[in-house]
Parts: sequence; structure tokens; C-alpha cells
Amino acid sequence: MGMIPEPERHPAPRTDLSDRGLVEAIEADQIANRITDAEIPVEIHLDGDVAWGLAPMADTFRNVVLSARFTAADAERRIATIVEAYRRAGTGFVWWVAPSDLPADLGSRLLTAGMTHEGSAPAMAADLDDVPLEEPPPAGLEIVPVTDTATLDEFLEVIAADWLEWAAGEHTPVQRRTLAAWRREIPLRFAREPVPLRWIGRADGRVVATSRACIGAGVAGLYAISTLASHRGRGFGRAMTIAALRPAHSIGYRIGVLQSSDLGHRVYRKLGFRELFSYDIYVHPGPT
Repeated sequence: MGMIPEPERHPAPRTDLSDRGLVEAIEADQIANRITDAEIPVEIHLDGDVAWGLAPMADTFRNVVLSARFTAADAERRIATIVEAYRRAGTGFVWWVAPSDLPADLGSRLLTAGMTHEGSAPAMAADLDDVPLEEPPPAGLEIVPVTDTATLDEFLEVIAADWLEWAAGEHTPVQRRTLAAWRREIPLRFAREPVPLRWIGRADGRVVATSRACIGAGVAGLYAISTLASHRGRGFGRAMTIAALRPAHSIGYRIGVLQSSDLGHRVYRKLGFRELFSYDIYVHPGPT
């Protein structure tokens, strides 16, 4: 399948707050954020038994596979087909595995196919009516929507700094290409978004924090919740999370979802999020 234009209108909000409904919301948000409504558009494949996207660049974390529903008899062939597609594209990729994915031994099959298990990510959800969305930010933090290229540059400044913190080195060529692609693609989305979806936090005369929501699946999916190391422990992550959720709630969205890091898990729990399951994350390095 080819590129699919971004929708002009946001989807109807999901309202099923049962555990099953929340699990479905989390999985739908992942597909929207990483494939069908990705900020850097990808070649979309919704194959009936799996969803996957082929990015226009060799960036492992922009090439993603989700929601496999293979039969045991067909799984090996389907995995091989997808691995080969990414090999031909010259890129690594990430395969997110949820407890609902099939077959039940999908993880071990991915290991056999040359992937490595990189860790897990708790999948959490909250009823936005129960989140303290009117809570003011902590003293000294100014929260501003990203609405133009200047504020987008500030947003990406924090993302780039976060990458450097975890990599402890210079940006890779892939990271530089990804940052350039975001600078090119995100401004094209501003006019179509019903509310601001990206936010920056400024303190001490500089940008220090970010947050973003994806609303492409009828829920508020939280991403890019990041605070510079120099400004952690001051409640900025909590405030930036609220900032990203509030606009979605204002247009009728009822559910917030996310995949948590270890750093943010306690913050999200205190805001009312609860863990529904955990993703296992497998990575293929691509051609060597």
C-alpha cells in the first residue's frame, strides 16, 4: 500500500473505559502514531493480520511493526516477508509485541528471525475526567504551544538533547536526518490539527521540557514527554503531561494512553494512569 493522506478531521473520541476497551485504545493509538498518522509519513501496510510502516529513511525507530495476528502455521512465512521488506529498504526496524499478538510464541519466533529483545514498556491508560487537567504548572515554568517553526525548533532542541543524554555522544547521521524531516513535515500539519498537539516548557530563560499528543485514534496518546536532566525533580514532567492532555479533553476526548519509561511511570500513576499490559520490544538492526 502507498502513502495515505492525513485526515482533515480528527476521529470520533473512543469512550469504552473497560479494560478491553482501553487495551484496544492503546493498540489503535500505536498504529495511528507510528503508521497511519505518523509525523514523518510512512508507506502504510495494513495487511489484515499485521500493521507495519516503511519510513522514507533508514531509521530503525521510524520503521515499526504492530498488532500481529498470525496463525501458527503462517507466522514464520509472514515474519520472513516483513524482514525481507525492510532488508530491501536497507533499514532496521522495531517490532512491538503485546499480549494479544499471535501466535503466543511470537517473541521467540522474532528472536529466531534475527531480532533482539531490547526491553519492555508498560502500556497505561486513564479516564481524562479523572486527571487534574486544571492544575496550574509549577512556579517558574512557562508552557507554550508549538504553533510555528520557531517554537518547533525549541521543541526539537529538547528532543535532540534527550537523544544525546542517552547516547552520550554526537548525533548520528540518522538522527540528523530525522530532525530535518520533522522540521520539514510537522509545520505542514499545523493547519489541520484541531488544537495544539505539541508543547514546550521554558524555565530559567531557556526551553527545558516538551510534550505531545497524538489524536489519530480517537484517544490522546502521549509522546515526547521530556525534561532536560538539569530541570528534573521540579514537577515539570507532570505539568507537561497535563498540557498535552488538556486540549484533547477540550474537544471531547475521554481517554489518555501512553507507553511509559521507568522515569515517568510514577508520575503517570499519580496523575491517574494505570497499567493495562506491557509491550515487549524487539529490534532488527537491518543490513550489516
